Parts: sequence; structure tokens; C-alpha cells
Amino acid sequence: MKATMTQRRPSALLLSLALLSCIAALPSGVTAAQALPPPPSLTESPWNGDWVLSQTRNTQEIKDAAAGGYRFHLQPDGQIRWEIPSLHEVVEGRTDGRPMTIRRPNPTALTLAVTAEGPWVLLYKLSRNGQPEGEGRMTLVDQGHAWVDLSQPAGRPDLAGVVVYVRPPEAAK
Repeated sequence: MKATMTQRRPSALLLSLALLSCIAALPSGVTAAQALPPPPSLTESPWNGDWVLSQTRNTQEIKDAAAGGYRFHLQPDGQIRWEIPSLHEVVEGRTDGRPMTIRRPNPTALTLAVTAEGPWVLLYKLSRNGQPEGEGRMTLVDQGHAWVDLSQPAGRPDLAGVVVYVRPPEAAK
């Protein structure tokens, strides 16, 4: 006699009961999974808002050379607005790795391509007249209160440098 599909597979209720009994059998104080920070909301990117150069996490040389701040707005559909207010620079487009024109008061031949690698990492490539000039990896750290930019001239990891940005109220920390 052939068994039917329902006879071969345990019911969902039976599987749920088995899982609950396994969790209940854990020793006191042991959890089934380590708690992770909640993922960012699909409507609000952890990058959104203003960021300023950290006064305590960067060397004086970096503080003298780096942009004083950034402003980002990323949308769930991959749209991005990237601004460097001190340069009056605006880049708008998508985080799909395609070059976007960098708009400044005086036109430039610069483009920026940005790729989102999950909600916490942005990769970018800077080009001039289609020729690579620089690239970097921006990673949110400190539970999203700061980000680290590891950047380098195109193809020159031996010349890489690090800059740290924070939210404005935390600039002196």
C-alpha cells in the first residue's frame, strides 16, 4: 500500500511543537540565537542626514585635507543624493555602480559611481573624463554613529588612507 504525501511529512503543528520543546530544553540563561541590532527600516537608510569630520579620530593632516562634511539621502529603491556642502557638490542617481555626474558651481569632468553593499557599506569609484581616479569603501561603524572611509587612488592600495565621519553632535567625541 502506498503512503500518501500527508503520511510521509509531519504536520506543521508537529514541527512547531518539536521546535518549541528544543528551545524549552535549553539551560537557563542560554538563548537560541545571539541578539543582533535591528536592521534599518526599509523607509530610512542609516546613511541619511548630515555627517561631519571627526575632530578626535582623524590626524591633523587628514583634517586639513578631507571634506568637512557630507549629506546623504538614500531611498529604499536605490536612489541616492550625495552632497559635499563645502564644495557645493551634488550627485544624484542610483546605487547601481553606474557613473553619475558630479555637479559643482564650475563644471567638472568628474563622475561618481556608487554601489550599496547592504545597508552598512557603500563602495564608490571616482573618474575624470571616464578614466579612474580614485575608489573607496565607506562602512558604518559604532552602531551607525560614525563611518570610516577607506579610500585610495585608482589601483593603488599602497596609498590608501582612512577618514572618519560622525553625526554633528558627536564631532568632538
